Amino acid sequence: MNGIDTPGREQRGFTLLEVLIALAIVAMAVGALLGTITSSASNVSYLKEKTLAEWVALNRLTEIRIAPQMPDPGKRTGKVVMAGMRWQWEQEVTEYPTMKGMFRIEVRARSTGEFVDDSREPDKPTAQKEPDSEASGSETEKLSWTTTVMGVVSSARSDRHDAIASPLRGLTAGNTGGNPTNPGNGTPTAPGTPGTPGNPGGPPPSPKPQPSDR
Repeated sequence: MNGIDTPGREQRGFTLLEVLIALAIVAMAVGALLGTITSSASNVSYLKEKTLAEWVALNRLTEIRIAPQMPDPGKRTGKVVMAGMRWQWEQEVTEYPTMKGMFRIEVRARSTGEFVDDSREPDKPTAQKEPDSEASGSETEKLSWTTTVMGVVSSARSDRHDAIASPLRGLTAGNTGGNPTNPGNGTPTAPGTPGTPGNPGGPPPSPKPQPSDR
């Protein structure tokens, strides 16, 4: 009957060694799973930080390119806020020895780990302003930069800062240019220059006699 030990049947369970081996297998499987999850989370965090750092470096490179003044050769460093964090950048400007007037710009960026509240509306200056920066020394060489971008800028820049295309203005009252839609004297851009007036009201020219064949 059930519940009654039958003579000759041996009751046997798991030994201590078998339990320890099973626990070791489960522990290794759980450890591998946790390691995969942790690695994925670290990769997401690293990719986010690297992307933001690259944006910071590219923004600084664009500011240098569109600035009205050429950057000073050498290293400079500064800080900027992006995505609720404070970032540090360092720029290095060197002139190509074989091409005068051509400069290589190398910008590095990294996160300082400082969180900043950027929920307020950002200031929108009406004119371009150079961000605060200082000369970079040997202390920045020990830092671990997240990303580095490079670009080229030339010193051959135009001194003209006006619009390339002048705005189109209407004709003045005293300027009726000599054009097909407004015949008169001169052109809109050169008033006073006599145009080519027509000859209205004149008799039409008489036809020339044609020799007749006989």
